[in-house]
Amino acid sequence: MGNVVALPKYCRATRDQAKAVREFVRELDIPAEARDILDNALYKITETPGKRWTFVMLNQEQFRFVKKATKETKRPDQTWAVFTMAMTHVRMDTGEILATREQLAEDAGTLPCHVSTAMTSLVKIGALVRKRFGRRVVYSINPHVGWAGGEGTRLEAATDVPMLKLVPKAEPASADATG
Repeated sequence: MGNVVALPKYCRATRDQAKAVREFVRELDIPAEARDILDNALYKITETPGKRWTFVMLNQEQFRFVKKATKETKRPDQTWAVFTMAMTHVRMDTGEILATREQLAEDAGTLPCHVSTAMTSLVKIGALVRKRFGRRVVYSINPHVGWAGGEGTRLEAATDVPMLKLVPKAEPASADATG
């Protein structure tokens, strides 16, 4: 049996090493999807966590639908602001929104109570998915709208998620409608 070489638990590459591998891969005749996978893997072992860019894929048609549907909500501008800010806090490969209500309120320039109203409206539209784990509520982006991560995990997550729908704006209660 040959010598066993212990590998470090977390492997890091220098930017120069990553650049050399990328140049070599460019010379190979491999599909673009495979090159993207290699490039992402290099990025993960080269860049310091927290400094990496997270890319959120959007279904352009569904994103436009969400924009139109938010116009029918109680507070359209705030609902849209909360949605777009939530998109910047999407967890890779789960779609979970990783921001607190207070963080979203600060990012969207609104109050935490308005974030709650917006999140409820976005769930009704179908832009977000709400799941309860005991007393804990977790919001995720609908994988039909957007996703951060691989296409395979998005398709898997989308199998039991409803499509988006328009929700009619609630009519304000009339002051003269006494019974």
